[in-house]
Amino acid sequence: MNTCCLSFVIGSFGAALASGAIAAPSPQTYAVAPHADILHGDAVRSDARGARARATHFASAGAPQPAGTGTGNWSLLGPPGGDVTDVAASPTAAGVVLAGVAPGGTWGGTMYRSADDGATWTPVANFSNRSVHDIEFAPDGKAWAATQDAVWSSIDDGVTWTHHTLTGVDPNNDEVFDVAIDPSNADTIWIGITDAGGAQAVNLMRSTDGGTTWTDMTPPHGGPMVGAAIAIDPTDSNTVIAGFHGDFGGGEVWVTTNGGASWDERDAGLNGEPINALAYDGTRLLVGGGQLFGSQFLGLYTSPDLGVTWTALDDGTWPLLVVTDIAVDPNDSQTILVSTDGAGINRTTNGGTSWDTGIGGTGALAAQSIRFAPGSSTELFSGATSLAVWKSSDGGDTFAESATGISELPLFAIASSPTDPQQIAVAFQGNNSGGVFSSSDGGATWVVESAPPTRYSKVGYSPDGTLYAISSGPSSVAPEGLYRRESNGSWTSLGPDQGDLYESDLASLRFSINDPNLILLGGSDFGVAGFAVTVWRSTNAGADWTKVYAGRDNDFTTDIEIVEDGTDQNMVASYDGFTDPNQGGAFNSTDGGATWNLAVTGLPDYARAPRLCTSLANPGTIWMSLATDASHSGVYHTEDAGASWSSTGWTGDFIADIACDPSDPQVLYVAQGTGAKAARSADQGATFTDFDTGLDNAGGPRDIAITADTSAPRLLMATSKGSYATPIPGGGVTDRIFADGFDGP
Repeated sequence: MNTCCLSFVIGSFGAALASGAIAAPSPQTYAVAPHADILHGDAVRSDARGARARATHFASAGAPQPAGTGTGNWSLLGPPGGDVTDVAASPTAAGVVLAGVAPGGTWGGTMYRSADDGATWTPVANFSNRSVHDIEFAPDGKAWAATQDAVWSSIDDGVTWTHHTLTGVDPNNDEVFDVAIDPSNADTIWIGITDAGGAQAVNLMRSTDGGTTWTDMTPPHGGPMVGAAIAIDPTDSNTVIAGFHGDFGGGEVWVTTNGGASWDERDAGLNGEPINALAYDGTRLLVGGGQLFGSQFLGLYTSPDLGVTWTALDDGTWPLLVVTDIAVDPNDSQTILVSTDGAGINRTTNGGTSWDTGIGGTGALAAQSIRFAPGSSTELFSGATSLAVWKSSDGGDTFAESATGISELPLFAIASSPTDPQQIAVAFQGNNSGGVFSSSDGGATWVVESAPPTRYSKVGYSPDGTLYAISSGPSSVAPEGLYRRESNGSWTSLGPDQGDLYESDLASLRFSINDPNLILLGGSDFGVAGFAVTVWRSTNAGADWTKVYAGRDNDFTTDIEIVEDGTDQNMVASYDGFTDPNQGGAFNSTDGGATWNLAVTGLPDYARAPRLCTSLANPGTIWMSLATDASHSGVYHTEDAGASWSSTGWTGDFIADIACDPSDPQVLYVAQGTGAKAARSADQGATFTDFDTGLDNAGGPRDIAITADTSAPRLLMATSKGSYATPIPGGGVTDRIFADGFDGP
């Protein structure tokens, strides 16, 4: 067994990644939905352990809002990465490799192309904001891609692509998850299609004319299910196996031996678990599946009779029975590799009698695919959640990250150390994995921290420069709650831990600049603990926690600020929610956080997705950005610790976060839109001007912070496609510091 840690160089940024933090979207947060229930516009459901189901796929989302133009001088910091679902090498064009990106498994991704065997990558123009789930090459080099927008093909080694409309399928529900090319006739293509959240019954189609026309071949299963995997007999085109799964569970295997004229269900013995992958050589059928949500574990099974009987091929050494893909050595049928969604890649060289798990240092990788290069027994490619493409040149003995040029990493938070502006950290997450990257040189190079590979919703530096991060599950990987990086690089879980399950969904963090023992956290309870909006307080640096506020169900604390008058008595927290009379707003404390009360006087009834900031130059004023309706935001402020609020009178595009200039109380910055924009106000929020030059290719913004430079401060932005930075006007910081820069926690 090989479950060793990860250590490799990360693309052009040249950063050696530390061990154990490998993971996944994440999602853009919209004003019209609660914090914990949005994943790229889709509903996210979590089980008792905090494991999320796969993304639910409904009608295709509208085109993303275009980024604006204006002042500012933004540049990409990285780190490289992205949710890569599949990687495939051309059988005819030396060095050509294609990688599909689907953030969180859903919309808004792209495709990348490499002409140097995966060393460097460039985006493919046809797939801007178009997720790619599967890539297949025909023997003659023609490429096919399964996308959120039907299927595409390329006859020039993936440089340009042609779209193929699916005959008889609603173009709003034409997402394709798998493509299979008939080995004996490259014009015959089979595809697996979305179930559109249960609304679409056409889940399997075939074209016999190279994609010009399509025929519904869906077997008579009980209800719509996602067409997830297809295998065709290499010696008999009439024998086809199709695997299906539901978004939240369930799975089926169907077999036809007459080209789809009739079907037989062949999943007895597979316990109805989700099916993700199939492989068939004409004799041996392999099936892999499962998902973390609901602990729906399947692993790997084999059948010698097209699914009439099944035998488990995994063994007790496997740490996780969630298989995402299967690869069989083209020169040795006894060598089988499988990718798993959180425990790396497993390999057998004796047909399954014994296994090595987490091979090549992949033990914590959320691997979504595994492929041999055509005809090779040594060259392998794997697509991974968050950390993009991994490559092996020795049959899997060692894997190395190979993502230079891929900038699709879904970030959720960014922070700068108050003691050293070159120290930056970002939090990333996917459905059921994530981690923390840090940089000690201002973002030129990055290292994956050794924090547990869970979802991370927040990073922040305490006043003494110690790095902290909030894990938001799943608890089956590690306890949720606040983690602290120790001087030796290890991470310590601080809690609050309310039990063995997933009970605390947290995303807000605030340190006192006067008392090193005072830490505040915010979010909500979850599951068996209930669903109340919460604030937690520790007065001994995280050794113990008290739930000082438990409010209405289904609300969520989004931010916390302390009025910096030196007393730590007056505090304000913002909350999101959809419960009347106030859908979002604030509560405050006047006794050091021991008790809290609603503080919505002056706020609109609709005050969704609020965020807070305060300026060192005027610490008595706290600013709040909030959604005033489903598509517009406003800016409010309080001068009395949240007892009352006033609007600046400005209304504009949806704001994801707000930052206060630490040296000038007149200046505010906001990150806006579903496509990254930024704006600057020089009159305390009365008006804003564009501040987004260089953000044209950025993803949806989620978090901003200002570095503690004394002479050249920078505004940092975390987006769904990496982090960005721009110099900002002003003389820099000469006074106190906050948790994650100068915009509050």
